Amino acid sequence: MGSKSVAFLLFLDLLFFSMATSNPLVPNFQPKCPDLRICANILLPPFIPDSNCCPLIEGLIDLQASVCLCSVLKLNIGGIITISLDILLNLQLNNCGRHKPPTYTCQ
Repeated sequence: MGSKSVAFLLFLDLLFFSMATSNPLVPNFQPKCPDLRICANILLPPFIPDSNCCPLIEGLIDLQASVCLCSVLKLNIGGIITISLDILLNLQLNNCGRHKPPTYTCQ
């Protein structure tokens, strides 16, 4: 009888342990885009990337940096000028030593 109760208690311990460790206590952290207005200077001829933009995207991974920069470029262009935002985005990211993920397109 004693071995059955020990086995049952071990089963309960394993069950509760697995339930406790399957739900992480760390919240889902998604950094917000920093104020990247200075990065939109690339939209002005002669389309030279601004090195002051690099420290702003330093803490972001490449995909987050691409999405944030693309949204700033879209806002500042306002759909008035037809220019390839993807090329300008690549220029700015390459200037900062970053790379645009191959599957992401800024349109």
